[in-house]
Amino acid sequence: MTIKEIDANVFNEFANKHMLKNFFQTKEYGTLMTHSDFSVMYIGAYHEDLMIAGSLILYKSIGPNMKYGYAPRGFLIDYYDIELLKEFTKKIKEYFLLKKFAFIKINPEITYATLDFDKKSKLINSKNKALIQELKTLGYDKLKDNLYFESLLPKYTPVIYLKKYNLDTLDRELTESVKNQELGGLRLISGSSDDIEKFYSFIDDKENKTLSYYKYFYSTFKESDMVDLLFVELNYETYVKYLQKQYIYEQEKNDKINAEFNENPNNMDIYNKKMKSDQIMAKISSDIVTANNKMSTQNIKEILGGAFIVKHQGRVSIVMSGCKNEFEGTDVKTFMYFKIIEEYQKAGYLYIDLYGITGDFSDRNPYRELNKFKLKFKPTVYEYIGEFDLIVNKPFHQLLWSTNKIQKEFYKPSITVNNEEK
Repeated sequence: MTIKEIDANVFNEFANKHMLKNFFQTKEYGTLMTHSDFSVMYIGAYHEDLMIAGSLILYKSIGPNMKYGYAPRGFLIDYYDIELLKEFTKKIKEYFLLKKFAFIKINPEITYATLDFDKKSKLINSKNKALIQELKTLGYDKLKDNLYFESLLPKYTPVIYLKKYNLDTLDRELTESVKNQELGGLRLISGSSDDIEKFYSFIDDKENKTLSYYKYFYSTFKESDMVDLLFVELNYETYVKYLQKQYIYEQEKNDKINAEFNENPNNMDIYNKKMKSDQIMAKISSDIVTANNKMSTQNIKEILGGAFIVKHQGRVSIVMSGCKNEFEGTDVKTFMYFKIIEEYQKAGYLYIDLYGITGDFSDRNPYRELNKFKLKFKPTVYEYIGEFDLIVNKPFHQLLWSTNKIQKEFYKPSITVNNEEK
C-alpha cells in the first residue's frame, strides 16, 4: 500500500462514491475550512494503481514544529476489513510522522447504537461496538464519550429516511397547525447569496461562525449546487384576513360559552372553557394589531425565519436554522422544518439529517427542548462511535498534553445540570 497526496478532484471522485460519503469529506468542505485557520490536503491509499481508501485531512500547527490533523467524519475506508484498516493505519502513521504530525483526529459516521427516547433505551450494534476495541488496538485513542455537544461534530444525529416517510403520521395537532399556518399566509421560499445577511440575523450563536463564514460557505458549495438557502415568509394581507375569520369563528364559540356560563356560573368546566376562549380571542386580536401595524409601514411581506441546507449525494442536512416568533398564532420553526421535509421528499432525496441532538434521556437535559422539537418529526436517532485520536508521534502527543495545548485547542465549557457538571 502506498499513501500519497492527491488532487482535490481525484479525491472527490472517490469520496462521492464511497459507502461512508458525507459532505465533510469533499473538496468543497476542504475549501471552506481554508477560510478558517486550517490548511487542507487530500490523501489516497493505493494498491498498485487502485485507490482503496482516502481522506480529506485538515491540519494546523499546535506547537513548535508540530501539527495535528483532523479527518472530519473519519477516513473513507472499509473499517470492517481489519487487515486493510491495520495496513492503512500503519502507513498513515508513517506518512504523517515525516510531516511532523502529533496525531490525527477522526469521528467516523459509524453507528454505535440506535436510540429510543420514548423507552429511554438504546439498541447497540455489537459489530460496531467490537470495532471500537479494534481501533483502540491499532493505536486510536478513544476520547471520552459525551451526552451533549462537547465533540467537534454531533455524536447523536436524528435522520429521516424519506422514501418511506409519511408526514401524515405525525401528531395531528402538528399537521393541522402547519395547514392552518399555510392558509394564514406562511410559505417556504428560496433565497440567494444576497440573503445571507438576512439569514444570519436569525442565528443566535454568532460566536463561532461569522457572517463572512456563511457567505463563503454558500458561495463555495453553490458552485457544485450543494447548498440551498430557504426562508419562511409571511404575507400580512393574507394573515389578517385569516385572523379575522378565526376571530369571528371564536367569537361565535365565545358567545355560546358565555350564555352557558350565565346559566351555570358555578360550573368550573364551563368557566375554564370561557377563560380558554377569552385567551384565544385576546391572542388573535393582538396578532391582528401587530400585523396591521406592520402593514401601516408598507411592510406587506416579511421573512420570519431561515435555514441553511447542504445537499450531498441524496442526503440533505439542515446545518443551521433560526427564526423569530412575533405572533402568538404562528410556529415558524415547526412550519419551516415540516415544509423542508416535504419539499426534499418531493424532490426525490433519500435522507434528511436534522443535524444533532443530545443523548440525555433525563428531564434534566439542558437541551431538552431542542431534542423535543426534532423528535416530534419522528426521526431515527443514531449514536455514532465517537471521537478518536490516532497517535502519530507519541512523544509529541505527550508533550502537547502535558503543556495543556491539546486541552486548550479542543476545550469546550462543561455543561452544568442541576449543579452537576457533565
